[in-house]
Amino acid sequence: MVKAVDVTIAVLLLIPLVALLAIPTYNMINPNLGGISFFYWYQLLWMPLGALLYYIAAVLWEKKDKEEKKAARPSRTSRSRGKRRR
Repeated sequence: MVKAVDVTIAVLLLIPLVALLAIPTYNMINPNLGGISFFYWYQLLWMPLGALLYYIAAVLWEKKDKEEKKAARPSRTSRSRGKRRR
């Protein structure tokens, strides 16, 4: 079953991909930033942004993984009820 966290992680990972694959949206010289054309500084801007989005997605993934492992473990009370005393 697809959960909201899974969709959020996918969107966070797809944002930089889509932003950088949409080349016609940033294929221009102006505006310049410190003598660097928009085409180059836009791509350089996505390096830290992409890393930040990846980090957020990784934190969400780890949190989701811990919750799933915790839910999959049987509780102590249910394990002790199944055992027979001798």
